[in-house]
Amino acid sequence: MNIHNKLTLTGAATAMMMLVAPMATQAEDVPLAMVAEPGVYKVIAENDEFRVILATWQPGQRDAYHGHPSNVAYRITDCKNQVFKADGTLARPPGEVKAGSVILQKPVKSHSLENISDHVCQVLIVEKK
Repeated sequence: MNIHNKLTLTGAATAMMMLVAPMATQAEDVPLAMVAEPGVYKVIAENDEFRVILATWQPGQRDAYHGHPSNVAYRITDCKNQVFKADGTLARPPGEVKAGSVILQKPVKSHSLENISDHVCQVLIVEKK
């Protein structure tokens, strides 16, 4: 394993461990991702404190509107996407996030994500219950 891979894995592990601290629950009363779009969001492990989800979007796939509690998202693949707010407008300009990136998120309100790349996009999400 090269130093970049070690640093990426160390960063992901550190980010996921930060979930141990108390965090707020889901931002609003909207369906959770795996309820709203079980074809994209697959629960691969969970206990009474955490839920681990593998999210997989096919090229051009857009998921149903949903929300998330506080979470850590680790990009398994490069992902170019656009995120829509509940009113249908773009939450931000479309963008690309590189594999190995880690995003720490507070509760996420109702939104929908579309994979605008020409390849599968995968993200590992660890949610605080």
